[in-house]
Amino acid sequence: MKVSSTLVRALALALALAVCGSAFAQSYPSRSTRLIVSFPPGGPADLLGRFIAQKLTESFGQQVVVDNRPGANSIIAAELTAKAAPDGYTLLMAIDGAMVMNPALYTKLPYDPQKDFTPIGLVATIPNFIVAHPSFPHASIKDLITAAKADPGKINMAVPALPVQLAAELFMAQAGIKLTLVPYKGGNTSITDLVGGNVALSIEGVSTALPFIRSGKVKALAVTSGERLRQAPEVPTIAESGLPGYSFAVWQSVVAPARTPREIVDKINGELVRMMRTPDAAERLGTLGINPAWSTPEELAARIRTDGEKWGKIIRDIGMKIE
Repeated sequence: MKVSSTLVRALALALALAVCGSAFAQSYPSRSTRLIVSFPPGGPADLLGRFIAQKLTESFGQQVVVDNRPGANSIIAAELTAKAAPDGYTLLMAIDGAMVMNPALYTKLPYDPQKDFTPIGLVATIPNFIVAHPSFPHASIKDLITAAKADPGKINMAVPALPVQLAAELFMAQAGIKLTLVPYKGGNTSITDLVGGNVALSIEGVSTALPFIRSGKVKALAVTSGERLRQAPEVPTIAESGLPGYSFAVWQSVVAPARTPREIVDKINGELVRMMRTPDAAERLGTLGINPAWSTPEELAARIRTDGEKWGKIIRDIGMKIE
């Protein structure tokens, strides 16, 4: 069979690119890597990012530096990552809000979660507390729902990130109540305002809220996850406190710019899976209320698609839109 010279050249080029890509991946990383976190320093997402950066630095022998880029419901961090070179040296701690909620919330979004990123792997799920100022007169979710029904919109609740804002919207929709939501750019600022009495309630990550709960500066009404937390087993879930079926936990993942070589993706994914399965991750992250998790790139891609459909429907049903 006669093979055309054009086909031969094309096959040769493809082989050369594959060899070069493989060689590039084998040498990766040869310099420092930036891990972009879409929240300010100190909160659960930042602490998780710093844990991952430390472990990757130890594994790769090259510095992985956390770059905090908070604001605009994670759009700033996501857009910055989407526009970066697809060489493995820019990674994003991608929260579910950026990947599956923003597309339904914004008419114009400067990135496409399914086209502009290469999924690497899931790394954690993070439940939240509903916490109140000590002066708040209600001590349970059931009492809160009763009070909110009696006086719609009077009780205010801080929401330090988009995912927990939607958790609050889902809570209100299922409970048939209206609270006044007050958006913040991170847990440190919202918990400060809660302690100061500027807001009555807040939904906070466990690592942010737990020290204040234990010191008595705030009181915990419930945890948003489907099960009680081992860090605070005395705090009931929302589901068992008067709203059966309610469950919510933020998830965090690592993604790279689209077209990042598969060899690099697999190398990073392998390290993420290895570190999240260690007793050290379970202990260190567990004390922060963060549950280590892991997945293949394909499993993360599937989760982005299915959660996008789920939250898209919820957002449309709520009628929530951000311009």
